[in-house]
Amino acid sequence: MSNESGNSENALREVPPPYSTGSSITGGDGIDASLIAASLAMTPWERMLANDDALNFADSLRQAMLNRHAKA
Repeated sequence: MSNESGNSENALREVPPPYSTGSSITGGDGIDASLIAASLAMTPWERMLANDDALNFADSLRQAMLNRHAKA
């Protein structure tokens, strides 16, 4: 058995990372790496506050839907 450099079975292939690190925001799988970077730039406390804001907003939307359907 000879070790040829052109043998594709034994050649190492370069695999791209599952996230985008270049100028493109989304990777091939649709992950927005800028959102991950923005989240990691925040402190844990800031992330908890952002989560609390999102929950309060969702609750206000839910309440608005209930109020709208109650009038009908």
